[in-house]
Amino acid sequence: STVKTLKFAIHGYADDHQLYKSFTPSEEYMMFMEEVPKCFQQVEKWMNEHYLQLNPGKTEIIVFGSPAMLTELSIRGVFLNSESCIRLSPVAKNLGFQLDSCLTFKNQVKAVKSSCYVKLRDIGRMKSFLTTEQMSMLVQAVIISSLDYCNALYYGCNKSIIAQLQTIQNRACRIIFGLNKRQCVDEKMKSLHWLKVQERIEFKLCLLVYKALNELAPSYISDIITFNHLSSRRTSSLHVPLTTQSHPRAFQTVAPGLWNQLPLNIKNCDEIVVFKRLLKTHLFRKSYNIT
Repeated sequence: STVKTLKFAIHGYADDHQLYKSFTPSEEYMMFMEEVPKCFQQVEKWMNEHYLQLNPGKTEIIVFGSPAMLTELSIRGVFLNSESCIRLSPVAKNLGFQLDSCLTFKNQVKAVKSSCYVKLRDIGRMKSFLTTEQMSMLVQAVIISSLDYCNALYYGCNKSIIAQLQTIQNRACRIIFGLNKRQCVDEKMKSLHWLKVQERIEFKLCLLVYKALNELAPSYISDIITFNHLSSRRTSSLHVPLTTQSHPRAFQTVAPGLWNQLPLNIKNCDEIVVFKRLLKTHLFRKSYNIT
């Protein structure tokens, strides 16, 4: 397509699409004054040809980079035409997940905390009508699912981000068992067979790698996972890119590293159900320092 001739990459899920391209601060003018407007013009042309309409009001532009790099940028918006200008957004929502320019995820975690605490307060009011097992099922469906949503992105974040998410899980456990805020929840969480937040993140990453290696994942994930030694596929470790070649928090950097640390009997599982069970057991022992 014409968009690809402008060297923009396209990624979409259902009716939610993103166009993205990397650039340096020295290329800022060409990017925002020439390439992005041309890209929008081509998108708008295609949509008009297919009886659709581009809505600038629902279109967002965000620049990702280090704080130092972002301070070098002077342009704060893009003119699509003589009538429409889109300001650069410090935070953009993608499939319900809030991405900020520096990928700190502070806004996302703030939103998760706000939503979960409201839900936990409502769940707490039901405690006298539900059994412990029913409370556990309700919390897992409403709260734990929120913590797990896109949680692979949290890997490598500031420890305070993980701690805030862990506080939500601890609060959920206390509500299930009626504990006060000073009581330790580790034993109760063990009885629920819950992985802690950090281990839940690692579980998601390792599961994505397993799917990529077994042709169960999209090609854009499978293509970035490679073995060090192709001749011994079952036993060799995965290639971990140098941090100079890939961002230290990028999936292709962190996921192979986690995979290489797994015991061989887990990595060699032929069935995903068995893999998930063994992986959870392995991470459960790590989560609670069980030898």
